[in-house]
Amino acid sequence: MKIKRWMLCLAATLLFTVSAFAAMPVRWDQLKDPEAAAYEDPFAALSGTELRSLGTVLRLRQQLDETAATDADRSTLKRRLQQEEAQLAAAGVPTDKLLSQRFEVAKKRAAASLAGNKALAGRDIEITGYVIPVQEPGSDEVIAGYLVPEQGMCSHMPAPDPNQMIRYRLSTGWRAEYVYEPVRLTGRLSLKTTRQEITLLDGQVDMIAAFEMVVTGAQSLGEETTPDPMSRIWKFFKGPVPENSWKHP
Repeated sequence: MKIKRWMLCLAATLLFTVSAFAAMPVRWDQLKDPEAAAYEDPFAALSGTELRSLGTVLRLRQQLDETAATDADRSTLKRRLQQEEAQLAAAGVPTDKLLSQRFEVAKKRAAASLAGNKALAGRDIEITGYVIPVQEPGSDEVIAGYLVPEQGMCSHMPAPDPNQMIRYRLSTGWRAEYVYEPVRLTGRLSLKTTRQEITLLDGQVDMIAAFEMVVTGAQSLGEETTPDPMSRIWKFFKGPVPENSWKHP
């Protein structure tokens, strides 16, 4: 009976230990620092048309202030400006107030894009995304790179915010077969900002990541995802990504 109880206790302890150290599934939005992201952005409620119109108003005002234009040109600029301001006013957009807040909001946006979720620092996580393998200087094997949330980011699409990019290093035998291969990575996440310039499909790209990850497990999801016609092109970019440097800001 005592042996049986001991075995049950041991099994329970092992089960608890495995659960305690199991990797936590994480979504990309959870990588953002909730405190830094909790700022009021008055521009977020505007439509694309309203944002473009607001930008036009700013540009026209600057042209009227700075350009040594003829009276006819200034008259044309003023007429366009009045039209844009009238359209914004009709839509209930507080043009002057928003333009006065643009620098402060820009600062908050920049801070929010850099800030990573401190609660995930040092945690073992599991996350899916697309890999950009990178050969480090002095190494013949591609054991590092970047994980991004969408295919094509940093080449045909803008680079994601730093807290939406993970600099990874493989400590497993898995290796990426092509750029933007869909994968599920498991490993220890660190809150550490890094910066590296690499050569990708469209030329030089400045990669700024708010996280580093030591990968202990990796699974290709290529067969589970809907094939993208562009992947046939990207598969030609196998192996090292040349001309890169590794540095901290």
